[in-house]
Amino acid sequence: MVPATLAIAWLALGCEPTVLIGTCAEAASGGTAGASAAANADAVTMPWSTSFEQGLCDYHSAQGYCYARHAASLSIVSSPTPHTGKYMAAFTVNADDSTADRSQTRCVRQGVMPQTAYYGAWYFIPELHTSDGNWNLFHFLGGVSEVDSHPLWDVSLVTVDGKLELYVLNFLNRTRSAVSGVPPVPIGSWFHVELKLVRSAQANGELTLYQDGEVALHLTKVMTDDTDWGQWYVGNYAKTLTPALSTVYVDDVTIREEQ
Repeated sequence: MVPATLAIAWLALGCEPTVLIGTCAEAASGGTAGASAAANADAVTMPWSTSFEQGLCDYHSAQGYCYARHAASLSIVSSPTPHTGKYMAAFTVNADDSTADRSQTRCVRQGVMPQTAYYGAWYFIPELHTSDGNWNLFHFLGGVSEVDSHPLWDVSLVTVDGKLELYVLNFLNRTRSAVSGVPPVPIGSWFHVELKLVRSAQANGELTLYQDGEVALHLTKVMTDDTDWGQWYVGNYAKTLTPALSTVYVDDVTIREEQ
């Protein structure tokens, strides 16, 4: 059982290496993500979920990992009120644009990705921040391994008329798609982000972004993934935020089939 507030890892400012979060909720020594988190060639099976009730054990038992870089930290906490259960993950970054590298802390599932899957997580943002457009919540990467890979998709936050909205960035064709038909993301309450990916290396794939169960974006006839092996990142990643110090809380992370 993890305590009510368990600090997982801290990383100082500067060029220090990635801190990989160790087995379950134990702190780990430094290293590089590519070296310590070897590519897992197993299939990413469904359904899978974690509510962080056992710290980070659900990630590690699925051969995933968690990390923090550049003034970022990851903690298992019980306050504010989790979406479900007793605990959740708190991802904190220092998004000060005076540093060359983006402050980031995330948890990663990796392996041969499902042909079709829904990737979801509940987010809680306690205060409004102004984003330059690169405040990332979900990141998808594909390749042969982490050291031989390229970005595929981002689900991120951007400031529009003083409020935060989701958008999707397609790295394969370098396009950015805004959401429609959904409100700005709430501040101070839980909201659900879920992305359906129908994987295809040709222009017949599909992507659907849901915000609190409502379709926010639907793309068809697109190349979604030109690889088999991949990674899904969940957490907090930003370069420029105002205020710079940002904590987002994450709970009930899922990979599921269509119901």
